[in-house]
Amino acid sequence: MKIAICDDEKTALESIVSCVEEYCIERKVDIEYVGFNDYTLLIPRIDEFDYFILDYQMPGIDGLSFAQTIREQYGEKKTIIFVTAFKEIVYDSFKVRAYRFLLKPINKNDLFEALDSYIFSDAQIKNLSLKFDGTTNIVSSDDILFIEANGRDCDVYTEDEIIFCHKNISWFDDELSSCYFFRAHRTYLVNLKKIKKFDCNYIEMKNGYKVSISSRKYKEFCKIYLEMK
Repeated sequence: MKIAICDDEKTALESIVSCVEEYCIERKVDIEYVGFNDYTLLIPRIDEFDYFILDYQMPGIDGLSFAQTIREQYGEKKTIIFVTAFKEIVYDSFKVRAYRFLLKPINKNDLFEALDSYIFSDAQIKNLSLKFDGTTNIVSSDDILFIEANGRDCDVYTEDEIIFCHKNISWFDDELSSCYFFRAHRTYLVNLKKIKKFDCNYIEMKNGYKVSISSRKYKEFCKIYLEMK
C-alpha cells in the first residue's frame, strides 16, 4: 500500500506523517508514504499511489479539484481522505466520494480508524495488503478469482493479473473466511462468487481457469455453494 499525503502547512504534514509511522508500528503493516506540499508535484505521480490524504484548501489547485482529477482518471480505484479545519466543506467532499473527512488538528485515533477500515475491513469485501519483493499491493477480495499455493508463498489470480506475495494459503483461508471463499484443495482457495461451472473434479472460474477440487471436499463444496446461491 502506498499513501500520498499533501498539505502545504509543514506542521500539519509532519503531524500526519508521524501518525502514519505510528500506525505502521502499532498495526505491524508495511505502508509506503510520500509527503507533498503542492498538488502540482503530485499530479504526475497519481498512478503510484493507492490512498490519498489531502488538505482541502491549498494555494493554486485545491483539494476538491485534485480529487476530481483522480475520479476522472481512475474512478473508484483510488481512496481519498480529506483533512481540513472547516466543517462546512464536508458536503463538497461527497461530490468526489471521499472515503473519510477528518478535521484539523488531526486526531490520531480518527486516522487510525480510517486506515483500519480500509485495510482490515470485516465486511464481505476486504482489502488485502500483499507484499512481494518490496512492493505492496492493495487487492480487493472481490477482485480475486482464486489463490494458488506456491511453496510457502501464493499466487493471487484476479481477472487482470497474477499477484505474487509472501503469504501462505492458510493465511488467506483465515483472512477470507467471511468473504465467500472456499478451500477446494490443499493448493487452491476459490472465490465462490466467481465460479462459472463445476463438476466433481474441477471448478471453472469466470475467466476460464480451471482448478482442482478434492474428492473429500466436493460434498461440502456443493452444500456451501448452493446455500450461497
